[in-house]
Amino acid sequence: MPDEMPYAPLPVIHADGHSVPHADMPLPEMKYARPMGAWVIVAALFIVVVGLWAMVATYFSLHA
Repeated sequence: MPDEMPYAPLPVIHADGHSVPHADMPLPEMKYARPMGAWVIVAALFIVVVGLWAMVATYFSLHA
């Protein structure tokens, strides 16, 4: 049985042919990170949807 080898990602090969190992790569820029306001909007939409479902469920349970 072959020896186990730890996972090591392959190096990144650039267009000009030279490769760069992942350890030497710079950290990604955070300017593309999702802003906090997006999570606030998602949470508000979730609350609205849950509230509408609760109103529909209440209406049908009272008029059944």
